[in-house]
Amino acid sequence: MAVAGLVSAPAFAQSNVTVYGVADAAVGFGGHGDNDFSGIVSGVLSGSRIGFKGTEDLGNGLKAVFTVEQGFDIGNGNEHIAGKQFSRQAFVGLGGSFGTVSLGRQYAPGYFFNYDAVLGALVSPQSILSSNGGLTITPNSAARWDNSVAYTGSFSGLTARAIYSMNAVETDPNPNDDDAYGLSLDYANGPLSVGGVYQVVQNNAEDQQEWGIGAGYDFGVVKLTGSYQAFDGLGFVKGAEGDLWQVGLIVPVGAAGNVHLAYGEYDRDDLNNRGAESWTVAYTHALSKRTTAYVGYNSTENESGTNGFGLVAGSTGDLGDDSDLFVVGLRHTF
Repeated sequence: MAVAGLVSAPAFAQSNVTVYGVADAAVGFGGHGDNDFSGIVSGVLSGSRIGFKGTEDLGNGLKAVFTVEQGFDIGNGNEHIAGKQFSRQAFVGLGGSFGTVSLGRQYAPGYFFNYDAVLGALVSPQSILSSNGGLTITPNSAARWDNSVAYTGSFSGLTARAIYSMNAVETDPNPNDDDAYGLSLDYANGPLSVGGVYQVVQNNAEDQQEWGIGAGYDFGVVKLTGSYQAFDGLGFVKGAEGDLWQVGLIVPVGAAGNVHLAYGEYDRDDLNNRGAESWTVAYTHALSKRTTAYVGYNSTENESGTNGFGLVAGSTGDLGDDSDLFVVGLRHTF
């Protein structure tokens, strides 16, 4: 025992693991053409999820980081993406004063392109139009990329993000036929926020190139936001090009409430031109730091010959019909 006492104990690095999540559910009523909807809507303000994240101090300012996060439908308990565990995020990496470099399934920069008065919520016009329009600059699953290497760094209000997503196996005659890459810069200083993003998804038929710019300014009595994004190629639609723009405002009501208003338009030019307009009015009220009650209404109008845009699915014959949804719900974060 005396000899053992002379042996120095090994120094173990400090580490921590956090369990976190979101439980978000609403009662919704709406329709699209001949289709009516009533039921529980999961993840209106934020996608319902459970996750684990951790860090370990490696010394000299270096740390190991990891995140694994699974999304789910709170209405029925189903997976966010059927058959896919940790469908939202799954990565490991190293971080320091230089930023963080990580490997796995990760958010592309376009996921954080959030100059949106409805904060990227399910009922946001930007979310609805970008998701239904097949874009990857969106707060949805199209901006979650597998087999990726990503970088994030923040320096005096400037945040830089970059990602490269690669094939697991390269095959002839079309190597690199579904690689993707993107980068973004965002700057926030007091009431002002501005940013830009560029993303490319390679495809055998046609590469999909997208870019966007956005800005917001908080005047205190009202916050104004807006963004513009354009695309050239959609992969599955040869020769397609178009744009999406949206504007909105947030009006504080008392110490805990906010009114959110937003309007957006999507236009696509190809052999079968498509387009849609969408607007949302919502109210959020913080019951505590972790619990928010909300009510909202979205209406999405499909142009003649267009179907599928909106929160309620339309039937084949519902070309040009509106989609609308009214929700009342609660979000709790933990």
